[in-house]
Amino acid sequence: VASIRVRMRKDGTAYTAVLYTFDGKQTSSSFNDHAEALKFQDVCNRLGSAEARRIWKVAIPRHGHTVTSYLTEHLDALAGVEKKTMFEYRRYLVRDIEPVLGHIPLSTLNRADVAKWVNKMRADGVSGKTISNKLGFLSGALNLAVKAGEIPANPAAGIRVPRTLRRDMTLLTKDEYRLLKASFTDRWHPLLDFLVASGCRFSEATALKPGDVDRVNGTVRITKAWKRTPGDGGVKYEIGQPKTRRSIRTINLPAAVLDQLDYSHEWLFVNTEGGPIRLYSWRTNVWSPSLAKAMTKDENNPDKLLLATRLRIHDLRHVCASWLLSEGVPLITVAAHLGHEDAATTARIYGHLDRAAGQAAAAAMATLLG
Repeated sequence: VASIRVRMRKDGTAYTAVLYTFDGKQTSSSFNDHAEALKFQDVCNRLGSAEARRIWKVAIPRHGHTVTSYLTEHLDALAGVEKKTMFEYRRYLVRDIEPVLGHIPLSTLNRADVAKWVNKMRADGVSGKTISNKLGFLSGALNLAVKAGEIPANPAAGIRVPRTLRRDMTLLTKDEYRLLKASFTDRWHPLLDFLVASGCRFSEATALKPGDVDRVNGTVRITKAWKRTPGDGGVKYEIGQPKTRRSIRTINLPAAVLDQLDYSHEWLFVNTEGGPIRLYSWRTNVWSPSLAKAMTKDENNPDKLLLATRLRIHDLRHVCASWLLSEGVPLITVAAHLGHEDAATTARIYGHLDRAAGQAAAAAMATLLG
């Protein structure tokens, strides 16, 4: 089935590409006139691409696919991929790959082209992990191009991604958390306490319903999370599974945290209109203004901020882990509480905070040496 894509040239003018299969391979034809492109698409679908090419006297392209046309058709053919993942892949293509590599004929794309693209992302401040994700998408698609005989080798294979330092996690003392909490209106205190006590990801906490809480046993069952997916005119939110298999979990929480929650709505945490909370709206309208309030200057010491730490919402998850470890909770228990895939993940992120284990090791060694 032929499909339509409207694209922009570097000079800002638009053209329409018709994507279709010809002679067993995916290819495309470009038209400055959108109406003409629609006619070409219609003939392709009704009479076949060979007849459409004959009528319009389309020449066989010298180089076949460009990087953009190949990746577009690669995405159109992908199966078994979550909507959110497909949305991200298409964003990689439109925002990152197409402006730099998209015009290059697939058959002439080389290692230097890919390396230049990677270095540009690094210069633009993109994190190493994000670069790896985008390079991984491109390389995976090019591997399939090799198997299909489109290109002799994968020019993205073996490209090294510059390492970037992990952003330091931001932690809070008990007093700092109380100061942060006081900067929010009272209606948001139960959510803040829940995020710190549970260590839940924001997408997990806001997907909870009253039935997920067992107040008798003091537990919360986490089985779902909000996912952003493409929708009509933008993005939409859908309920999906949490980040990993181990993220599906049951955790214990203090009665003081569970007793202050409102169980009268469809969702455990709701916005001012009674609907589910959306991350971007809540961060813009609630979190950021409240954080700014918490970071105002101390009246008694104008050179000092009341809260000197700039936090992300996700840092409350780190606060949870740090507080549990500081109280001697075993690393493996913290891993289960946070929903990490394994304790090694928790150790890699928070191992330096596990002073109880370090002190126990030192005490054991002292006994052995004594």
